[in-house]
Amino acid sequence: MTLGRRAYRWPLRVFLVAIAAGLAVSLSTRSNAEAWDPEKARQVIAAYGGGAALVALAAVLWAFRIHRARLIVTIGEKGVTLRRGRRKAVVPAGTLRAVGITWPVTDPVWTLWLESEAGPDVAAVARTDGCTVTLLRSGSLPSGWLEAVRAAATGTLGVAWRVVDDEGEEVPAPGADALPSARCVLVDGRGRYRDQNGAALLAVACGRLAKPPGGRSGMFPMNPAAGRRTVVLRDPHARTLLVFRRRSRLLGRGAMRVHDADGHLLGVMRGGQEPSFHATDGMLLGSTRPSGDGYAVTGVDGRRSATLRTRSAADDSRMYLERSPSAPDPLRTLVLALPLMVRMTRQL
Repeated sequence: MTLGRRAYRWPLRVFLVAIAAGLAVSLSTRSNAEAWDPEKARQVIAAYGGGAALVALAAVLWAFRIHRARLIVTIGEKGVTLRRGRRKAVVPAGTLRAVGITWPVTDPVWTLWLESEAGPDVAAVARTDGCTVTLLRSGSLPSGWLEAVRAAATGTLGVAWRVVDDEGEEVPAPGADALPSARCVLVDGRGRYRDQNGAALLAVACGRLAKPPGGRSGMFPMNPAAGRRTVVLRDPHARTLLVFRRRSRLLGRGAMRVHDADGHLLGVMRGGQEPSFHATDGMLLGSTRPSGDGYAVTGVDGRRSATLRTRSAADDSRMYLERSPSAPDPLRTLVLALPLMVRMTRQL
């Protein structure tokens, strides 16, 4: 396993922009040949075209450097082999304490925990901190590889899978239906969904909407011009639970589409002030209206399906979402996006 295509995205962007800029300048002189003095046109093409070519070459060298410096991780029954360029380190399976990830959940870092005397050559290949080895840092672990890494660690190597939070504490594995079955959920200002009764962490909202642009505080600050329209709801072990995608206000009037972990559409939430919930075929499942210090979601049968309570219209740092056990499953899932939609609407 090695870095994914995302690692090359910036060199590729620079390369394409440079080529496009050089071609645009050259074509402008050719298409308006009568307006350009031949000598002047040659000078412009040489200056701008040559500059674009140099920038494109620099982008190619940048990508080549990334390729040469990449870390290649091979997992086998005998252990883990790490290669970076001509350097190589082997970590025997018997010296591994655990394999897993460390938070943040938005970009989990693949990590090895070793015995104290193991892997003396590892420091020359990967970043080490005592008995901890960091692999594929800074978002280079390709999407979808988390389960493959876990399966290889537990199945092939036979070592424990470990998840450590941002305070260095181990995070226990959540139940398979912890979030779907939770009746009352507390959503805090950092986008963390907790079981209000047990205070157990159920999910974390991750994505561009969850990052405060310009240092703005609070959860899900949004600049409508920045194109931030996707939030992924992950469990504490970084597995995807739900994906919320907000459409352009021009195309869908602020509609938010809810997908499962496999990308299948589960339903749509439409409207910002008083959103309504719809099935994949467009059938209405429920509607929202203000109620006291929050919002109430009423199903098509007229019964209250969920309630979202906030401290006030100006303070939504803690939101309490209570779902009725009698509400249909599609609606119970869709209302998990309601805190997100409410915050986005208030901040626009």
